[in-house]
Amino acid sequence: MLSEDDILAAVRRSLGGAGTDGAVFPAQGARITRHLLVDGEIVRCVESREERAGFRRGVLDLSDRPAYDDIDRYAIPAPADPGARSTLLLVRRGSVEARACAVCTNGRQHCARCRGAGDVSCPPSVPCAACRESVCCLSCEGSGKRAREAADRPEGETAVRVRCRACGAEDAACAKCRGAGPGKCPVCGGTGSRPCPDCEGAGTVSHGFCGGTGRYVEWTEGVIAREPVVDAIKETSSLPARSFGWTNEYDAWARVDLVGEEAVPVAGEDADPELAAFLKPRLGVHDGEVGRRVAVRHLSLARVTHDAHPHRVYIVIPGRAAPRVVPLRSRRRTWQLVGAALLLAAAAAVTVARLLA
Repeated sequence: MLSEDDILAAVRRSLGGAGTDGAVFPAQGARITRHLLVDGEIVRCVESREERAGFRRGVLDLSDRPAYDDIDRYAIPAPADPGARSTLLLVRRGSVEARACAVCTNGRQHCARCRGAGDVSCPPSVPCAACRESVCCLSCEGSGKRAREAADRPEGETAVRVRCRACGAEDAACAKCRGAGPGKCPVCGGTGSRPCPDCEGAGTVSHGFCGGTGRYVEWTEGVIAREPVVDAIKETSSLPARSFGWTNEYDAWARVDLVGEEAVPVAGEDADPELAAFLKPRLGVHDGEVGRRVAVRHLSLARVTHDAHPHRVYIVIPGRAAPRVVPLRSRRRTWQLVGAALLLAAAAAVTVARLLA
């Protein structure tokens, strides 16, 4: 952190005077305030624990999973990287039960559709698509024996009728089936039954509960999940946010990168008290927090005003080689310029009004 003498010397140099010449920018009348810029993040590792029912079809070896008695008391090391996600699966001691399925037989059960028969009923014949709602032949109606008197054409029928293949009557048969009427079902071949489509004729299907294995495993599973929660920081102690734009990569930013217990207080003999005070309200412990990392960079600026320079504010920024100064207009000077601009605009308006009058 720059001393007040270093700060005043930097301002004097920026004004073209010698660094130690108090006449250029005397200490008397100078007002110095310090402002901290902090940019970075606080990464917390937040842990959650829960128990849930575990289930697996077939056979499962859980011997490689850690066993626990009380999920809340199961101890695991603090995370080496608080920003990494992790999930640990545990097994409650004595909860594993491997069982044979009592509902099925070796993973198979009777097909519900055919009730174990392997086939289902099927219409032995299918009607002609053209004469479904009418007679196939006006003379024999598909029997092949011609009637003494042909039936009348159905009311409203417009389809062309042809010679019946069964009885030989002219202009009497459906043009599609030629008087044959319903035909054999192409699926069952007229037998009236077909293989069950659900079990493909086997009469049994795989049992869904055990996945066709005839066995299953149940246990109580413990889950310890760790998720990173990131709090981004880009703040100043009192300067506006645009003050970050006054800095560059050559400034003497100081970096803090602490993990674990060291990152809780951000204190100690080597800690910056200004930074520690700034971060303290942001370092409260979250519910379930088991680790953290503080990775920030910080830079202490000095704001200098002087009675002899009422129109300027000087921002002194520590640099790697030497501090540099960013001169800004003071608020007073800004208002003066605004007032002057308004007066000029008013005068111009009066002039224009007189010219137009």
